[in-house]
Amino acid sequence: MSRLDYFSDVAKDYEKYRPSYPPAAIDKLLVGVRSDSKIVAADIGAGTGIGSRLLAQRGIQVLAIEPNPQMRAVATPNNHIRFIAGTAEKIPLSTASVDLVSSFQAFHWFDFEHSLQEFGRILKPSGRLALLWSFWDQTDPFSKYYTRLLYEAAKHSQQPMPQFQSATTQRTGWAKWRSRWQYWLFWQGFQLPGFRHLQKHEFTYRQTLDVTGLIGCARSQGFVPASGSEFDDLAAQLRILHRQWANQQGYVRLAYRTYLFTAVSAGI
Repeated sequence: MSRLDYFSDVAKDYEKYRPSYPPAAIDKLLVGVRSDSKIVAADIGAGTGIGSRLLAQRGIQVLAIEPNPQMRAVATPNNHIRFIAGTAEKIPLSTASVDLVSSFQAFHWFDFEHSLQEFGRILKPSGRLALLWSFWDQTDPFSKYYTRLLYEAAKHSQQPMPQFQSATTQRTGWAKWRSRWQYWLFWQGFQLPGFRHLQKHEFTYRQTLDVTGLIGCARSQGFVPASGSEFDDLAAQLRILHRQWANQQGYVRLAYRTYLFTAVSAGI
């Protein structure tokens, strides 16, 4: 299956059950973002617009770039967001047209070098880049056990597990190893080609879910079986987990660690 179609079958679950992001991360993301008029952001790999909506809530005009038609179709309408079909490697926007480029939980799907070149192209001089990820917090016992159940179920799925550099690693030879090295330098917060002042920030976040939401969040991942006996087995295990950990109101809390990388376009 193409990486562009990875979430086609679970788009509705993605929109309904995926977590949001810490308000403090959005505050940090917007530090230094300026415009002579209304701030315009390109949210790349926008999915159903979870991150786009957080920017729109801050009064930003968002151009949500998403290649998957199913994801675009189920996105919640918002007057400050315009969805556009496109990929990170070929963004259908004019040169120097946006103040901010963001990507929430998506940059690892892109070709590292080509996407960064496109980000630099569409950003105005000294425009800002923000890349975010949230991972289940493995220091939290409930979240750790939840993760283990999903990864065990993934062994029976036809979908491949998502990998960082999933597009980049299709290269071979020296180009492959160069991209891997550059990606490592980026993840450590050292450098990012075409950008300066790279900074790495960390936040915590908790998502409150009932049993339906807990199962829906699992199904939205794409790498677990979304139907059939394998999914039924996973859902049964998640119901047991929910009964063991739910509070009196019937809710559990998934803990996340959110990583934000910010940088400034090197273009002058």
